[in-house]
Amino acid sequence: MFHLIKKDLLVQKKSVLLSIVFILFFSLFFSKIGAPGLLIGVLGVTYLLALGSSAIDDKNNSDKMLISLPIKRNTIVLAKYLSVIVFAAFAILINLLIYLVVDILKLPLQPIPFSLTGMAGSIIVSVLYCSISFPVIFKYGFLKSRMINSLLFFLLIFGGSALISYMTENNPRSLFILSSLSNIEAIFVILLPTIFIFVLSYLLSLSFYKNREF
Repeated sequence: MFHLIKKDLLVQKKSVLLSIVFILFFSLFFSKIGAPGLLIGVLGVTYLLALGSSAIDDKNNSDKMLISLPIKRNTIVLAKYLSVIVFAAFAILINLLIYLVVDILKLPLQPIPFSLTGMAGSIIVSVLYCSISFPVIFKYGFLKSRMINSLLFFLLIFGGSALISYMTENNPRSLFILSSLSNIEAIFVILLPTIFIFVLSYLLSLSFYKNREF
């Protein structure tokens, strides 16, 4: 399991370096939008690395090699899902390091603010996106599903922003109920459905992968 996740990182060293530059740029130049800046930045890095590893696997026919090894298919699929959390945590860690360096050195910069809610929300949104996109990838492969996943990414970014704006204007009571909860309570209210979707997505992807012909 660990080696499969490590493989997903090693095969895309350039993308990892690019993601650090992306985080640095986003952290320093989009800090004015606050916590949503962290969420979008983490989601962007997760999108880049999670789908990037799938693209490389598809290009190099890695699946054919993996299923010929004594590795269970459920292990291969689970490693992909767990790698999402690793990528999101990596993005959050780099953001945190930037924030600490600016704060300790008293640099005249304003990085993205950090909070438990912001970090948890970033991981949850990244997990939700990959929970939607991975079954499509395991069903059809990366190349055939690339356009669908790109549309899903932009739909999640702009659709989510539009939904929050709509609820703020037309149904503020629902947002008030959520905001009345403590940070920990709000996280758990959102976390439980996310875990359910994550597990359901994994089982669906595993079913597709077991029946897929390579």
